[in-house]
Amino acid sequence: MVVERRKFIVVMLALLIYTEDNLGRAFQPEFTAPIANITVALGRDATLTCLVEHLGGYRVGWVKADTKAIQAIHDHVITHNPRVYVSHGDHSMWSLQIKGVQLEDAGLYMCQINTDPMKSQTGVLTVHVPPDFLLGETSGDVMVREGGQVSLTCHARGVPQPTVNWRREDGKDIILRQNQSI
Repeated sequence: MVVERRKFIVVMLALLIYTEDNLGRAFQPEFTAPIANITVALGRDATLTCLVEHLGGYRVGWVKADTKAIQAIHDHVITHNPRVYVSHGDHSMWSLQIKGVQLEDAGLYMCQINTDPMKSQTGVLTVHVPPDFLLGETSGDVMVREGGQVSLTCHARGVPQPTVNWRREDGKDIILRQNQSI
């Protein structure tokens, strides 16, 4: 009876080890969807989301890929940026949140799972900056006699880089130096 009981225990342990080993291989963590690229206006909040299934005992990490700066590992924010937060829902949805996005936050972000080899996917955060005139490089009001010449400059900044278009307030053509009109 003791011998049979020992055989039973050995068989059960072997089965348990075999099952755990095969379950670990059969249910390796996988990404269930790509990270969506997002575009936000300067000063708004951004959330990048990484969807994972079968995470088990593995961990999810976030890295800003262009600078290689670690943002977070699992539930813990690593970066010293106080505007960065992490959250997760039932270990399948992992989010990196950036409050009050700044221009330097733009770039490629990587979600990683610490498998061997490591699994990763990336998403891009684009930050839009509204157009604004560069006052020191833009002409102000200018008075010119009719038929006289004037040189006007206009420089603007923003992301994406704004296009400058010229027009007269009265809607008439602008006459250029060599009698060309625009």
